[in-house]
Amino acid sequence: MASCQKDKFNPADSPFKTAQTTPWPEWIFKHWVWEDEGTQQSAQQLVDDYLANDIPVGAIIIDSPWETDYNTFSWDKTLYPDPKGMVNYFHSKGVRVMVWITGVVNVNVQPMYNEAAAKGYFLTKSATDTSAFVANWWKGNGSLIDFYNPEAVKWWQGKVDSVLAIGIDGWKVDGTDFSMLLGGNVYSKGLGANISRIDYSRKYYNFFHNYTRERLGIDRANTTRPVDTYYGFQSIPASNAENFSFSDKANCWAGWVGDQDPTYKGLKVALDNMYLSAAYGYLSFGSDIGGYREDNTIPRGRTEDILIRWAQFGAFCSIMENGGGGEHRPWKFSATALNVYRKFTKLHHAMIPYIQSSADSAWRLKKSIYTFLDRTNYRYLLGKDIFVQPILQVPADNISIQLPSEGRWVYLFDNSKVYDANTTVTMNFPYEEFPVFVREGSSVLDLLKKEL
Repeated sequence: MASCQKDKFNPADSPFKTAQTTPWPEWIFKHWVWEDEGTQQSAQQLVDDYLANDIPVGAIIIDSPWETDYNTFSWDKTLYPDPKGMVNYFHSKGVRVMVWITGVVNVNVQPMYNEAAAKGYFLTKSATDTSAFVANWWKGNGSLIDFYNPEAVKWWQGKVDSVLAIGIDGWKVDGTDFSMLLGGNVYSKGLGANISRIDYSRKYYNFFHNYTRERLGIDRANTTRPVDTYYGFQSIPASNAENFSFSDKANCWAGWVGDQDPTYKGLKVALDNMYLSAAYGYLSFGSDIGGYREDNTIPRGRTEDILIRWAQFGAFCSIMENGGGGEHRPWKFSATALNVYRKFTKLHHAMIPYIQSSADSAWRLKKSIYTFLDRTNYRYLLGKDIFVQPILQVPADNISIQLPSEGRWVYLFDNSKVYDANTTVTMNFPYEEFPVFVREGSSVLDLLKKEL
């Protein structure tokens, strides 16, 4: 079984130049994996199996539940008996570790909840009603930490420290702020005023970003939502994207666009969230390959087709991550799924120098690494030199592709096919191929060709 991994391409040898002052660590652009409701044993096995199948892995997310109760920061030793040993195990394989968390304490988590409530560490109902504001979220009823209250922050830091001490690389900071605060006014003792959902969200995500890097260094990063409209598919104008934004644009380099169904409709929802995230100026993000949710009416919770096509799309995003409910491991579907997944993950890793350079350029312009060309087929440019049109149907036959309005474009999977700007071509796509075109003359084509 594979115990270590080494990427074939060294960014130092790349023709793409990146400033040394970019605030994100390069590992965020590698392939991440995770599972819902895992254990230490299953998480380690998950990474081992990917590596044994010759699929590179750059990070793993330890998702919920991992604590004695939600957001206690105390590991459930029946699930994770040796968390520090687990982190060391992953690090020995070149795999970074992120851990799921929110800013909620449930009312039944005692004595933690009563302690925080008595000391005024939660958002409250109003300036005059100082009882904790309680709201429902998908894991129960709880209250939100008042991140404007310095005493509350210091208390929360003490909880966070116990997990940072084992050397994790970041957090998956989930979006309870949106669902709990939507439509209601709440009061922040620390701010001395009612607080908007957006202002609270920025403070919440920035706390985990700033404190983790302050304690452990600038090679740490979190994954957070950029824009997620939940069920507002294609009904939200780009001009209103801010109202559905979560984390601070300045710190969201490794975003994921929320939870989707394991269907082509779910893929379109993810793409629409990405469209809005790019329009609002978030730098870099991806989606849960195959969709987070599972369909209990079909084997493995999703079809082989949607896993393959979503994985191919995910490979040509800046963030490639795979996990969620049901089965996501490609080797559990078929040899075809495994071979395609391996090939496209290696293509993703091959272009990390290009992604890093493109992200740096976009960052300096205060824009996204993605440029979407429409909101119907969700055609987009990744950087300047890679054009992608996601597959949104099965079978993937007779698909009309409209190339960008400038440049000449080389079809990645048959370099003899070169098209002028604005050309429309109709193509069929077997599972070994995907609608990806590279700008003629770009050095990224040389990187990608080595994996074809």
